[in-house]
Amino acid sequence: MGRDDFHGHDLFGNPVPRTRDKAGRPEHVWTKENSNKVNLLFATGHQPRDAAAALGITMPTFRKHYFSELEQWRVASIRLKAKLMAALVSKSEEGSVAASKELFKQIDKGNLTALAKAVKDRRPDEPKARTKMPVLGKKAERKEAAQGVQGKFAPPDPPMLLN
Repeated sequence: MGRDDFHGHDLFGNPVPRTRDKAGRPEHVWTKENSNKVNLLFATGHQPRDAAAALGITMPTFRKHYFSELEQWRVASIRLKAKLMAALVSKSEEGSVAASKELFKQIDKGNLTALAKAVKDRRPDEPKARTKMPVLGKKAERKEAAQGVQGKFAPPDPPMLLN
């Protein structure tokens, strides 16, 4: 389809084809603009079916035309973040103080995220095997406590044996 096949854009910026003699819906055409929309949706955490719905196409059509974007959808967020960080670095090197501050914030945030993952995955030291002490009842506890009494209230010494 050439430029003359379209006569404007709809509310969302999609090209509106002229009426055609062929029956059926016109085939979807991959465009750089739509590709950028799809990548941006993926970078912001949307699923492929959401991106297909945003373009107004079915999932089979989406897989047919946006297969390269679909292969990268899980890492789109990281790729976008890397691109934005590179732009921050270049602005910072040009002398932008605001870019430098934002870059330091992003570095601190990354360090905190890495530390949180390290702490989350850390296992506490295994507790040493304890020897189980028998659980005493009230009377046994009091009897044991009475054995340790000293001074005025200490029990008298037993009598001496003669034999």
